[in-house]
Amino acid sequence: MSRQLAVDLTALRGAVNDQLASTAGAWAGGAPSVERFLRRVVADLDRMPTLSIHHAEFRHYGSGYASYVDVFITKRDGSMRSSESGWTNVEGLSLALCRLAPLAALFQPDIQSWGPGGAGTRGLPDLSSVTDTALPGWEEEYRQIGQVLDRHDIALLGSQVLSLPLEAGLRVETVLGSVPYSVFDAWFHWMD
Repeated sequence: MSRQLAVDLTALRGAVNDQLASTAGAWAGGAPSVERFLRRVVADLDRMPTLSIHHAEFRHYGSGYASYVDVFITKRDGSMRSSESGWTNVEGLSLALCRLAPLAALFQPDIQSWGPGGAGTRGLPDLSSVTDTALPGWEEEYRQIGQVLDRHDIALLGSQVLSLPLEAGLRVETVLGSVPYSVFDAWFHWMD
């Protein structure tokens, strides 16, 4: 059902205006209920056998509005972490959990860095980085993420769905996408 919701014209029209597109489950309780639900999903993801949550951004990157929670997941054994000159580099997978509907997108492995005084570098979700299949070296981890999302009835969308064009005339307030807008832009957008 969530995959159908992802391309439903009425839902997409609401999503570009930051309206909740579902009335099922946590979404029936409004935005505060969705936030609590997504925190439970992140906690469940952090209990995966081979993965741990390195960072989950619930604060809209400190300003503006993000239609998703940005979750950075790395291998639990520490093999994806390195330190150099006071900076810690972590390789992992970014997962965007949509706040507007039970949808998610998983992105190709990336490296994020954290340094002294809270300094850091990280990228923002991008349609071109969406992964459709398990990548070499991440097969088991991809399977585990899928199991957790399935357990919470969250559909993991791939690039075939997310790259579909939006209806002509729909405009998305976002710094992540570009015209012409896609289904990705409707569900996963951020404006500072």
